[in-house]
Amino acid sequence: MRTTVTWSVALALAGCGGKGSILDELTVSAGPPTNDPSYPPSGEPDDSGDEPTSGSTMGSTTGDEPTTSGPSGTNPIDVLFVIDNTGSMADEQALLAKNIAALVNTERDLRVGITTTDVGNPRCPAALTTPERGAMATGSCITAVAEGDFSFNMEDFSYACSDVCEIAPVEIAPTPTSEEPEPEVRPWFERTGGVSNIASEGVSLVQALQCALPRGVAGCGFESPLESMRLALLRAMDASTPEYGFLRPEADLVVVIVTDEVDCSYNPAFDDIFTTNKIFWEDPDRPDATSAVCFNAGVKCEGPGPTYAACPAADWGSDGAPTDDPDAAVLWPVSRYAELLADIQASKTGGARVRMLAIAGVPVGFETGDSSLVFEDDPDPETNDLFGIGPGCVLPNPNDPEYPQTARPPVRMLEVGASLGPLEFHSICQDDFTAAIAKIAQP
Repeated sequence: MRTTVTWSVALALAGCGGKGSILDELTVSAGPPTNDPSYPPSGEPDDSGDEPTSGSTMGSTTGDEPTTSGPSGTNPIDVLFVIDNTGSMADEQALLAKNIAALVNTERDLRVGITTTDVGNPRCPAALTTPERGAMATGSCITAVAEGDFSFNMEDFSYACSDVCEIAPVEIAPTPTSEEPEPEVRPWFERTGGVSNIASEGVSLVQALQCALPRGVAGCGFESPLESMRLALLRAMDASTPEYGFLRPEADLVVVIVTDEVDCSYNPAFDDIFTTNKIFWEDPDRPDATSAVCFNAGVKCEGPGPTYAACPAADWGSDGAPTDDPDAAVLWPVSRYAELLADIQASKTGGARVRMLAIAGVPVGFETGDSSLVFEDDPDPETNDLFGIGPGCVLPNPNDPEYPQTARPPVRMLEVGASLGPLEFHSICQDDFTAAIAKIAQP
């Protein structure tokens, strides 16, 4: 699938229009179960015309006026974490939790939702991976350890939880939202006016997040962070879901993706690319599909290799030919996600912004322009069969030099991020995420 093309983020995102607003497709009526892969349902938009009120307040601070809008960097901030919960992510989840105080230490009012990259895949039995499909969770990783979510290939990774968390469960206090003034227990963490929704006595917001951010390593290995993001945000706008009301019009929205893999947000109409249609497989003689399908089905690299000038996102039909029809692309086009974020931006008030920040497979210094992402085949043919491309970054492993930490280039995520403005992508191949996490709350 690596044929000649000129990479231009602007061109890759051009021509995304032609359809109605994605928000127009939402329904406020009861939808199907959250494990339905077709979620969310289509339906009539909410045309009540009611204007949203200011952001929610904690039940214990009734009468206090929450921060609404103001100069850039002073309005509230809604943070959606989309966390890779697969077998290679234990250390990264622990590091994310360890460094989370860099976000909580901001003076801005916070609302933090957490989901995973697992939306299901034909290669992942749902009964084993239990895909979240954008559902948010506040549960402690200690409970997840007991349920076996920190076991992968018969290896125990529970240290990713126990090294940072000692609390189970974390009790959440009921709170109102601007859409639902009656206090309810919400599937997110919140701090408004200096008061959090943590009901567990003596537990800080930092401690609660340290227990919630490690999401385990038993998730589907065909990660779909963009589709998971989309489902989570649509749930936040669907009155039939617990996540309804998470988004505040006066608040900045920052989507934070943490993954070491490429995006594999596929169209279920073409799920045979993981089973019987081997056109995107790196090695068709293999007995099963690998993550290489996700790279090959989502990019178009320039040049014959082994090093490529660029590998922009591309839309391929199930026959391996380029397609201009978004519904015929085997992976959902990046425009699907850029349009959603653009529509949410259009709904913002008071100068609030929509941003995407990622901790992913880019080299250290990428966010400052001190390094560039290089696309090249992996020198190990077997590894290239697994991933379809060499690593975007590498972190040496002092304990086992033969097995360094690696992460693959996040092409599709980069192009969605570029649609929002300057890129905010940080390398996952480092042993401290403090600087990246601190950026979440910065204007």
